Amino acid sequence: MRLLGLELGEHEIRVARGERAFGTVRLTGVERIPYDGAAELAERLAALAAPSTTVLTAIPATAVTHRLLVLPFRDPRRLARTVRLELFGQLPDEPEDALVAYESLGRVTEGSAVLAVVARQADIAAHRALLGPAGLSPLRIELAPLPAWNLLPPALADAGLLLADGTRSTLSIRRDGRIAGLRALVASADDPAALAAEARWSLAALGGIPSTLVVAGTDAGPELATALADATRATVVPLAQVAGALPGDFGACAVAAGLVAGAAWRAPKHLLLAGGEGEGPPAFRRSVALALAALVLGAVDLGLVHHRLAERDAALAAAIRVEAGAALPGGRLVAPRAELEAALAAASHRAARRGPGALGVLRDLSTRVPPTLALDLDELVVEPEGVRLHGRTDSFGTVDALRAALAGSPLLSEVTAEETRATVDGRHVEFRLRAARRAGGGETS
Repeated sequence: MRLLGLELGEHEIRVARGERAFGTVRLTGVERIPYDGAAELAERLAALAAPSTTVLTAIPATAVTHRLLVLPFRDPRRLARTVRLELFGQLPDEPEDALVAYESLGRVTEGSAVLAVVARQADIAAHRALLGPAGLSPLRIELAPLPAWNLLPPALADAGLLLADGTRSTLSIRRDGRIAGLRALVASADDPAALAAEARWSLAALGGIPSTLVVAGTDAGPELATALADATRATVVPLAQVAGALPGDFGACAVAAGLVAGAAWRAPKHLLLAGGEGEGPPAFRRSVALALAALVLGAVDLGLVHHRLAERDAALAAAIRVEAGAALPGGRLVAPRAELEAALAAASHRAARRGPGALGVLRDLSTRVPPTLALDLDELVVEPEGVRLHGRTDSFGTVDALRAALAGSPLLSEVTAEETRATVDGRHVEFRLRAARRAGGGETS
């Protein structure tokens, strides 16, 4: 993905180009394009438009009002609900078209430190109107000079950054690795002594002068560096000295270059005044994070399933060994499952030779006894040697019919009526029948 960082100066366009692949960003070049008047500005911007390019831009700190707030809680949802009220409570008036944005700077002892700004919707719309007709609709609009901090190494945790840019110069401070102060300077960079003096007392008001002061911007010349060193007694270094080798005059294009560098995967995200939700780098990070989470969860699920299957297999193997040991006592088991299957097959073969079991006999009898026979059985016993029946019926003929049905079974022989008599009330016939079981099941008839 091609990236284009833009900062609109008073008389020039500062441009930074980069490429992003797999979450990393490579800064390919910077450029300063002068212009004179609105018509030439529109022409220069139109020449920068290119397909498949993500545009990032920033507006100057002089266009907003900001405050550093400390709120007594850390929940992001409560911060979002409270920042606007707290910010306007410290301002004399609230613009009708106010746009409020904030950046959480991190946790402090009292709760959360927040950089909150209020801008006019009309200013944001005007900035978009300059870029949109040229085909440069920005994905993100940030607040200068904050993106320039993306160029400084994290190891430089306590430092000041002076961005010298004519009448739009700014001073910001980083302490313990996070933004701790921001001020739009009144003095012009055309007067280095006045700018250095204002920077000195501004640093003192923002918590003290840091040991290192980094200078960048179009007016960051040797005269300003000397004036700052004399006024603050800090070590004044140009941006190139701490940011490493970068192409072109990136010191003057620090904000534009920082916008491009901020599109990297792990780059810290600064205050966002406007931007397309669900697009660009944030969406890319979310998509990749969700994909990685899905892969991790899939791997964990696969591991759990494999673990459960392994446990079930071990339990089944142990159960087979126990059953095989019980069915084949006294022998050494080499292959328990195979030996148990062989033993079961042999037992089934022996059972087949012995004939059907009790269920087989009952099934055969149920099919042979006519359903029209009115029987009231008190006893039906299936033994290995034979079958015994005791009950009552309506007549002696029914007893004969039952005996004939049993005699027709290939599983039975020697069907005899041991006792047949009328009941005491004379309305039923009580009977007892006995039959011997044939060995091997007999012949089907």
